[in-house]
Amino acid sequence: MEIGKILKRIGIDDEPSSLNPNLENLKKLQESYILNVPYENLDFIFKKEFSVNILKIYEKIVCNNRGGICYESNTLFVYLLKYLGYDAKMIFAKVEDTSYIGANYPHLALLVTIDNKDYLVDVANGRNVRVPLALDEDTIVESEDIQYQIQPCANGEYALMYNYKSKGWQIRYQFSTKKKSITDFSSVFENKKNYEQFSSYAPLLVTKALKDGRITLTNDMITYKENSDKRVWGISLENRAEVLRDYFNIQL
Repeated sequence: MEIGKILKRIGIDDEPSSLNPNLENLKKLQESYILNVPYENLDFIFKKEFSVNILKIYEKIVCNNRGGICYESNTLFVYLLKYLGYDAKMIFAKVEDTSYIGANYPHLALLVTIDNKDYLVDVANGRNVRVPLALDEDTIVESEDIQYQIQPCANGEYALMYNYKSKGWQIRYQFSTKKKSITDFSSVFENKKNYEQFSSYAPLLVTKALKDGRITLTNDMITYKENSDKRVWGISLENRAEVLRDYFNIQL
C-alpha cells in the first residue's frame, strides 16, 4: 500500500513527511477524507464480498475509487494516521438511531491522542461532526445545521451529542475509550448470517459531504443541499449506475 496514493485519494497533494502529527494536520486530514470519500453500503445491496482486511479496503477505496461504511473508512483512516505518527486507536460506539443498520452492529470510531489530550475522530458516520472533538472540553462545533458536543456519561463512557436546528440535544452515539482491534469486529459482517441480515435490512445509501452541504443517494432519490440551495429528485433503477458515476465518481 502506498501512503501517497491514500493521500491523493482524499485530495491531499502534500508529501507524507510534511504532515506532522499535530492537531492542525489532523483537522485537515479528517475534512479532506470526508469531502472526498463517500459513506456507502453498495456492496451489501448488490451482495458483493465484504471484508475488513486492510489490503482489500485499500483496493476498494483507493484503487477503485469507492467509499465504504465505518468498518472500512475508519480502518483505512487509522492506518493512515498511524503511518503519519499519530497516537490513534479504534474504539466502539453504540449508535442511538439504528434504523439504517440494526441494533446488533456497533459503530467503529477513532480516538486520537495529541499532547496528552484525547480527541474523537470519525470519517464514516454519514452526516456527522467534521472535526476532531476533545473529550475534556465543552466545545460546541457546527456543520450542516447541526451542533455537536461531547458529554461525559455516568458509567465512565462518553456521548456524542447533537442539536439539529436548535430542537434540543440528543445522543448521536455513546462510546468507550477502550482500545479495539480488527479482530474485535471482523466477524460482524464476515459471518454469513450477519451479512445476510444486514443486506436484507439496510436501504441503499451513498452520501458525501460538500464544502457547505451534502449530496445523498437513497434507493430512488437524490437529495442535494449546499448553503440555502436544496433540491430533491427521483431516479429510476435504470439510471442508478449513471447517477453513481456522475455524482459520486463510483463505477461498479
